[in-house]
Amino acid sequence: MRRGPGLAIAVLVAAISALPLHAAERRAMRHAGADTNPMGTTNATLERRRMLAGVQSWRYQLRRIEIDEVARSRADLVVIDYAPDRVYGVELPFSAADVRRMQTKPDGSRRLVVAYLSIGEAERYRTYWNNAWYDEPTRPAWLLPPNPRWDGNFPVRFWNPDWQAIILGSPAAYLDRIVAAGFDGVYLDRADVFQELDKENPRAESDMARFIVQLAHHARTLDPNALVILQNAEELMRRAEVREAIDAIAKEDLLHGVEHDARPNPADMVHAALADLRRARNHGLKVLVVEYLDDAKAVARADRRIRAEGFLPLFAERSLGTLDHHGALLPE
Repeated sequence: MRRGPGLAIAVLVAAISALPLHAAERRAMRHAGADTNPMGTTNATLERRRMLAGVQSWRYQLRRIEIDEVARSRADLVVIDYAPDRVYGVELPFSAADVRRMQTKPDGSRRLVVAYLSIGEAERYRTYWNNAWYDEPTRPAWLLPPNPRWDGNFPVRFWNPDWQAIILGSPAAYLDRIVAAGFDGVYLDRADVFQELDKENPRAESDMARFIVQLAHHARTLDPNALVILQNAEELMRRAEVREAIDAIAKEDLLHGVEHDARPNPADMVHAALADLRRARNHGLKVLVVEYLDDAKAVARADRRIRAEGFLPLFAERSLGTLDHHGALLPE
C-alpha cells in the first residue's frame, strides 16, 4: 500500500520517540511537535533530529587528528577540522574515503562526523589566506585586526559578500567542499563575532542570523541531511529563523572558564545562557556543552548539572589537541 506524506512523517516521529532520550529531551521533542505543523516539517528535518537524538556521547578535536583514533572511538558524534594537515600553508583536507572510515565505529555502526567551520573569523592557516593581509594597507575590506586571544585569527565583517563567497556558494568554497567530502555537516564557530561589531553595524545580529539561514539553506541544497550545529551565540536562539535553520547548538564554558580558567562563571551569566539554551532545547534542538576542566570533582559536578538540563556534556582540554581527554576524567 502506498504511504502518504503524513504517514511517513508519523513513522519518523515514532522512530524519534523510540530512541533512548533523556527525559528533558523527550519533553523538548514533544514540545516541538506540538508547535509544528506536521505538513510543514520536512522529512529531512525529522531525519536530522532523529540522527542527533541518538547521540549519547561526543568528541571535539581540531589538532593532531588521527583517522584511526577517530575510527576506534566509541563516540556517537565527532567534531573535527576539515583539513588536519598543511604543507607550506596549503591545506591537505580529509578525503571522502577518510571521512567514511571515521564515520564507522568499531562495531560497524554509524558515527556522525562534522567539520569545524569558522564563519566569523579568518584564519591565517587556511588556503584562502594571503600574506599581504598582515599589513593593514593591503587587507581586504572585510578583514579586521587580529584576535589577541587566538594567534592567527582575524575577526571579519561577515556580512561582506567577498567573505561569504569564501564560505559558501561555489565548488571552491569551504561549506561546499565539506559537504562534497562526505561530512555529516558543519560546526559553525564565531557566529558571536556580531557582538563585537554592533557599534559599527547596528544590524550585525540580524545580518548574522541571515547568514546562518543562508548557509543552512545552501548546505541542504547540496545534501538534505546536512547537519548545522552552531557553537555559542546562544542569544540567536531567540530568533525563530535561526532555531529553524540549525539542528543543534553547542555552548563552550557554560559553567566555568569564561576567562579561560577553571573558575566558576558569574551566576547571572550562567542564568542568561541557560535561558537561551533551554529555549533551544524546548524547540527540539540538541544542546551540547563543552567545559574545559581537569579536576575530576569539578567535572563530576558539572556533568550532573549539565545532564539535569537535558544537555549533553563534554570535558575537553582547551587546545582541542586530544580526542579522549574526556575519557580520562569521567567514564562513559
